[in-house]
Amino acid sequence: MNPAGLLKRSITLRLSLAFALLAAVVFAFLGLYLGRAVDAHMVELDEHELVGKLALARHLAADQTTPEGLRTRLADALVGHHGMHVAVDTDAGPVMRWPDEPVTAALPAAAETVGEAPALVAAGGLRLRAVAGPAPTGWGVPARVVVARDVAHHTAFLDRVQRDFWLAVMVAAVLTALVGIAVASHGMNPVRTMARTAGRISAGSLGERLPEAAVPVELLPLVAAFNAMLARLEESFARLSEFSADLAHELRTPIHSLRMQTEVSLSRPRSVDEYRDLLASSLEQYDGLARMIADMLFLAKADHGLVVPPRENVPLLALGQQLAEYYGVLAEERALTVDGQEVAVAGDRGMLQRAIGNLLANALRHTPAGGWVRLTVAANDGLARVTVANSGRPIPAEHLPRLFERFVRLDESGEGSGLGLAITRSIVQAHGGRVEVASDPASTRFTVILPGPERSA
Repeated sequence: MNPAGLLKRSITLRLSLAFALLAAVVFAFLGLYLGRAVDAHMVELDEHELVGKLALARHLAADQTTPEGLRTRLADALVGHHGMHVAVDTDAGPVMRWPDEPVTAALPAAAETVGEAPALVAAGGLRLRAVAGPAPTGWGVPARVVVARDVAHHTAFLDRVQRDFWLAVMVAAVLTALVGIAVASHGMNPVRTMARTAGRISAGSLGERLPEAAVPVELLPLVAAFNAMLARLEESFARLSEFSADLAHELRTPIHSLRMQTEVSLSRPRSVDEYRDLLASSLEQYDGLARMIADMLFLAKADHGLVVPPRENVPLLALGQQLAEYYGVLAEERALTVDGQEVAVAGDRGMLQRAIGNLLANALRHTPAGGWVRLTVAANDGLARVTVANSGRPIPAEHLPRLFERFVRLDESGEGSGLGLAITRSIVQAHGGRVEVASDPASTRFTVILPGPERSA
């Protein structure tokens, strides 16, 4: 992989380079500040010494009565001041050059425009910081004094400091990058642990979870989301395994029945009527299998959010009355009533008819002869409620949460596919509603709650 691609894909490398760049920028600004501060301090020291030597030269010039005396006294005063240059001139000519060298000889001309404020001049191939000013003499002839100092040692010191500083900046940037790599690499350990855990996970080890105790605070949401995902996968796989087992069990019975009927029919020659009865019985079994497969396909679509009902105005009371007429044959020995107020909701008429019809058929099937079944439609708090209640033996409380699961039958008759209530719940949820159930010795009540009712006039 090329460096650009590695930089783009490596979080550790990006973080370490960011740390190094930040350290280099901070140190660079600090170096510039310190360099200017040191240079200003050097200038201040030079100014202090130059002004002091100018004042000394003026004092000695005013105190001496001859040029020779000034030269002697000033030379004695300047002994030990390395890099210092002094030139004293009068209109009659030079009075003193100290030390006597080409630099000092060229100093008066180079500092011709310099005043008592320090200024940089060039003389004899050197850079000097100089001050100049008039000086009265004891012998009555005005003089001009120029005092200068070689700044080469200051420049060399600053250059050496800057060179060492930038070397330190480079070393610090490299060390910062290395430390950044180490810190970022250590900080990515939980992510690598997550990757190893994810790599080990299979359908048989979905119970594994990432520990949250030693995880950095910044990664806690990621670890929590990862563990939650594993929990959802574990639940989904458990439901899928249970569903597969239930489906295999439910399909085995009709297939076994069809096989037995076929084997019996082939065991000996039979009449046309006998074969016709056998085919009619097989056709009934095939119809049951087809309905079961269609129901399972519907539930599979509902589980994946693929059931999107079209929106039309569905009057629930009228729908309940039609269903009561349709199931009238089953209700011959039972009292079936429909009442309430007309409430219209937005949804698919056929799907809602199937959902409420499943509840009504289930109530009629579990109501003993002489009992009653009541379908009630009401609206309150912005919700439409369709309640199907029936008399009969109550459902134990521990079984209520399982009623809407697939292939759940609480009786031993074996009637139905065990998918009706699961389909009802899926249809109602697809319409943005929910189904509630309650049971006591007085009655068992299933309530469909749907949003957004519109009352009919």
